[in-house]
Amino acid sequence: DKFREIVPKIKRGRLNKRIVNDLKVTDHHGLLITDKMPSALAAKEKAIYEMIAYRLLEAVSPVCIKEITDVVMQAAHYDFSLRGCKIIDAGWRFIKGSFVDEENNAVQDLPELKIGDELKTKEAKVLEKQTKPPVLYTEASLLGAMENAGNQIQSEQERKVLKEIGIGTPATRAAIIETLFKREYIKRDKKFLLPTEKGLKVYEWVKDKKIADITMTAEWEIALQKIENNEIDVAVFQKGMEDYTKTITQEILAFSVEKEKQPELICPRCKIQKLVIRDKLIKCPDENCNWVQFRNICGIQLSFLDLETLLTKGKTNLLKGMTSKSGKKFEAYIEMDEKGETTFTFPKKKKNK
Repeated sequence: DKFREIVPKIKRGRLNKRIVNDLKVTDHHGLLITDKMPSALAAKEKAIYEMIAYRLLEAVSPVCIKEITDVVMQAAHYDFSLRGCKIIDAGWRFIKGSFVDEENNAVQDLPELKIGDELKTKEAKVLEKQTKPPVLYTEASLLGAMENAGNQIQSEQERKVLKEIGIGTPATRAAIIETLFKREYIKRDKKFLLPTEKGLKVYEWVKDKKIADITMTAEWEIALQKIENNEIDVAVFQKGMEDYTKTITQEILAFSVEKEKQPELICPRCKIQKLVIRDKLIKCPDENCNWVQFRNICGIQLSFLDLETLLTKGKTNLLKGMTSKSGKKFEAYIEMDEKGETTFTFPKKKKNK
């Protein structure tokens, strides 16, 4: 029913070759709706179906024609710019009725202007503002950044190489992000993605190494395209791969990781055994005692210093940034009794005078 009024109004014409050219179909095929009418779809299923249906209708619609006006004005030897955008023919934008292009041009109709027109300045103000830091990545924005990875590279030559490629392919980018989650290199904070302490350490170790060179992806993709077009010999590419593998292997073998010195702590329950410290827990090696303390508490990792303070003083320093089951942030101390049992204690709230 949502598309019943739209379809008859679509302007019929030549289909865009970019949409229907079979010769361009390689690894990934388009998603198309069929003539089978969906029924009893769940809310998420319906949303995905409508996304595909809308995109198909947009793809077979004519182009959107806009008139864009760039205005440059000069006042007291300073240049000021303004851009106007007027929709001449809505084309594919008619399908959803959305005429705003947030990335480039908002619809803003300007009055008729010609070169040399003079405008009176009513008032002028000097505003003092601060630039905002880049926002944190979400999974959606990270996928976009991976697709356009070349935009972040300072070297113009390398930027050109990566312009059409990026990191991974549409089929592998989501899997790459999922691997980072599995290895605990990144974590979710609501909708945002943050690096973990482990992830930051790995980044510092490999950021200057050949294995982390982003241009390598581009070089391989270009080489594979040349092999496909019979422009280079497969043996040459294979030799380059072997040399690359030797280089990164030698770098990794020569790499030494400085391990943080672990404190020597005595079990709080049996008072005899030295505790074994692992990434996820700290425990007594005596099976009869079996004392254990997990290191991840409500979303934060207890450091060696936290563990040492807890076991020697019976109470950690104030731990901030913990997350409750309801998703709320809180801060608290962890206290340990004589039996080695731990509980939260919360800081006293200051009373207003």
